[in-house]
Amino acid sequence: MIADSTRSADGEWQSTRAKNLCYRGPRLVTGADIVRISRTLALEPWHFTQAAPAAANDPTGVVLDNARRRVNVRLANAAHGCVFHVVTLEGTGRCGLGELAPLSCRMFPAVPGRADRDGTAEADRDGAPEGEEKAAGGTDAVQDAVGDEGEGGDGSALGLPGRPLDAEGLARAERRWAADRDQWFEIVAHWNALAEKTDDPPGVEDFQRYLLEAHAACEAGAPWPEEVVA
Repeated sequence: MIADSTRSADGEWQSTRAKNLCYRGPRLVTGADIVRISRTLALEPWHFTQAAPAAANDPTGVVLDNARRRVNVRLANAAHGCVFHVVTLEGTGRCGLGELAPLSCRMFPAVPGRADRDGTAEADRDGAPEGEEKAAGGTDAVQDAVGDEGEGGDGSALGLPGRPLDAEGLARAERRWAADRDQWFEIVAHWNALAEKTDDPPGVEDFQRYLLEAHAACEAGAPWPEEVVA
């Protein structure tokens, strides 16, 4: 994708984020990020995600093929980095998702899950996440995030897209990310329990269908989906 760009402080931030994050692929993406992008773009998740091998103890590791495989589901990478990465005429990078960008991307250079003594997300020393982190916070983080959703669950309440978040937006994003991450763990755990019992080995697209149904059920206060969607 090619687009025009203008020089500005915000443009410098976008270029730095692209260099350290977009070219390498987003990290710490949650199921809520995937669902939000899928719904808004009216595009099934398997059109913009990919699977990568997951460690045995990774709580986001999705069980496939009767527990013979565990994978992480993440935004797909293309030759220019993240599939949503836009390359400008000058060769610099921009995120093409705007407010839809994963929360961890909106928070750059802070890394979700790492909080300093003031309770705000800590910036990675080299401007890029070093690896997967466990969710920060528990019940309190979830309750705070519910309030944040009411103020703009699409990401608009965090701040203007294409600009670094201020302290308030960063704190709000951290709470929402923690809640989303906890829910991501729970959805994967429910799926894995189902997938290990089914006679017909489910695939990664089946998991992503389940992800969409599970989010819809949670939002409606309905029971968890009880069957793998074929």
